[in-house]
Amino acid sequence: MADDGEQATQHVMRVREILPRSASIIEAFRDTSSRDHPGQLVLDTANELAAQHEQQWQAEDASRASGASADAIAESKRLVDDLNARRVALVERIDEWVSTQVHSRADASLHTETLGSVVDRLAIAWVRANSLINTNDARDRARLALRQLAELADAYDDLICDVATGHRRLPAWRPLKTYRSAS
Repeated sequence: MADDGEQATQHVMRVREILPRSASIIEAFRDTSSRDHPGQLVLDTANELAAQHEQQWQAEDASRASGASADAIAESKRLVDDLNARRVALVERIDEWVSTQVHSRADASLHTETLGSVVDRLAIAWVRANSLINTNDARDRARLALRQLAELADAYDDLICDVATGHRRLPAWRPLKTYRSAS
């Protein structure tokens, strides 16, 4: 039978093995092909989140376009609502998976966000950075967006380390906001 120290070491190794690092998540925003990671569900869902945020960015731009008709604005806003509903479901998918895979000490400090929420924020930051990089008149904003993405990635990796070592636990929240049906 393993002693407490050995069990703790095994727990740290397991959490670090199954929860992807930020670099893997950022890579998954572009592509999830040919991966075999224990946290593949997180990577696949991260890819879907990035796609949702890219579509939302475009829909929001369309709704703000000068000369956009009221009908076009309303259509864009309905699309944003549909995308938000799908995004919430994707975040929930990550959170449900994490709740079955990662078991934390009850006395560990509670983190402020679920892991799905943090991955969602990474996706938003990645889309924002890529969108601004591709805009010639936004160099300073693009640099700031890249710095924010890097800082968020560092914070995510610190969180994974803290969860693995038992210093922090993730909340098990359920979304409370509802969106209209996509049908």
